[in-house]
Amino acid sequence: MLKLFLFLQIILFGTYQPVEKPKQHLSQLSTTEVNKLFQEANKTFKSRALTAVLDSLCENLNGSVLLAFGKDVFYKKEVGFKRLAKKTPENVIDNETLFELASISKQFTAVAILQLNEAKKLSLDDDVTNFFPNFPYKNITIHHLLTHTSGLPEYMDFPEKDFDEKEPLSNAQLYSYIEDKKPEVLSQPSERYKYINTNYALLALIVEEITQTPFEQYVRKNIFEPSGLRSTCFTTEIKEKTNHAKGHLANMSERPFHFHNGVIGDKGIYSNVDEIYRWIKAFLIDYKIVPEEVVELATQPQNMLLKGKPPEFYGYGLRIEEGSTGYLIYHGGLWRGFQNNMVYRPSDQYIFIVLSNFRNRALIGVNGKLLRTIDGA
Repeated sequence: MLKLFLFLQIILFGTYQPVEKPKQHLSQLSTTEVNKLFQEANKTFKSRALTAVLDSLCENLNGSVLLAFGKDVFYKKEVGFKRLAKKTPENVIDNETLFELASISKQFTAVAILQLNEAKKLSLDDDVTNFFPNFPYKNITIHHLLTHTSGLPEYMDFPEKDFDEKEPLSNAQLYSYIEDKKPEVLSQPSERYKYINTNYALLALIVEEITQTPFEQYVRKNIFEPSGLRSTCFTTEIKEKTNHAKGHLANMSERPFHFHNGVIGDKGIYSNVDEIYRWIKAFLIDYKIVPEEVVELATQPQNMLLKGKPPEFYGYGLRIEEGSTGYLIYHGGLWRGFQNNMVYRPSDQYIFIVLSNFRNRALIGVNGKLLRTIDGA
């Protein structure tokens, strides 16, 4: 029993220090009371281990990180600078600094479509030609776009010489190019899963076509505002915001303007960890944005193929994974020097968010370490 007492002290307090003799000897404790001591010791040990993993991340991170369990924030920190070439006090990243979310933006586009489906203004089985009669490809539905099973080509691979590289490309201009040039498809609908940004650029246009409202305006009114996202905005509006980060490559070079920045729906939203945390609670936990059954639809694998299984599972705007660390709903984001990750585990409402404007791979593998620490005995 003395050894057990010393072990508990080491776990709870880090090192053993002589203390007064306990009022009640451990041998007098019930099995339930001893188990409770072990549970508290294990909780403390895991808390310290999680903090150590996150502190280690922050040693290399240039950005913001948040770990929470439901409504309880466990860890939150901002480190580094908005511009690495200007490491001045006014360029320090703070809790309001906005980051380009890159592909984390896709879930907002998916939710806009799901809202319109709930309102019966469209059906997920609707053909794209219902909205754009001259669309050059047949039998591609909204569902195909949402799940990356459309077979459409990647617009980022289109020849840059075909565009004005000095001006931001709009979604409407991108559609006109597709209609005019008719780039060859990669596969027929539902034959193959391939993650393609073109799908979500077209979905944003469909939202505009149905609502006769700019995509940014629709999303702000129907998604950002109900979720309490006051600072989150689109790249088309970022010039109005002074507190935003610039993206950098691993060699610390700042990424310049690129004409693809103008396309939204697949990317193009700027936010911070506080607001993404607020969004996850509103969307995935509290069901404030769409009903629970719609959230269930969005967070289940939807990219089923005509033959065989896809190489990975995708819901509506969200990636899905089920393995040794449980059922995970997540999405990453890479674009022009930004590297982000957002993970949600429904079983314990684990929420992990990292937004970084420095592509140094600091966050690689961190989510797995955190989950293994939490799930350890």
